[in-house]
Amino acid sequence: MYKIKGSAAENRVGLAKAVAGHAYGVNVETLRRPGRGTGNVSRARQVAMYLARVSLQVGPVAVARSFGRDHKAVAHACKQVEAGRQDPAFNRTIDWLETLVRRATEVPA
Repeated sequence: MYKIKGSAAENRVGLAKAVAGHAYGVNVETLRRPGRGTGNVSRARQVAMYLARVSLQVGPVAVARSFGRDHKAVAHACKQVEAGRQDPAFNRTIDWLETLVRRATEVPA
């Protein structure tokens, strides 16, 4: 899988943050704050990391840096989202968000 680097990566992570933040009603700045936050904040952060990493193909170090975390946090977030996709409603939400970010950046499915 090709990994996006540099300012393109920062733009894509910013898009993932904006989309996930909007979907969960969380301010984008809140996603970078230290600590776990409330349920909505942590879920929005995990989804934003997942969108950036999996859907937009940004490398784990660039994603982690954007959130003020390490690459292990990104891996954990992706695992949590993948596990959550067992729920049909959550899976539809993730599919919809993936479609939004891919269309915005023209990343193929």
